[in-house]
Amino acid sequence: MRFWIECTRFETGQTVHINIALVGSIWREESRTILAFVGGDAERVEVTETPEQLLEQHFGSPGKAG
Repeated sequence: MRFWIECTRFETGQTVHINIALVGSIWREESRTILAFVGGDAERVEVTETPEQLLEQHFGSPGKAG
């Protein structure tokens, strides 16, 4: 399992690495995915990947051992 996943910022198209362990919630709004971090400030990052793509990066492909 990887904790750091690579995403593409929606606004700029730049690569950003996110610690998935710090993400409190993920949801989709039209063509962007919003990642909200745990904590009092409720910082958010908007990315182009779908929630399914992000979870696959973290957990691996379905049926993939290891």
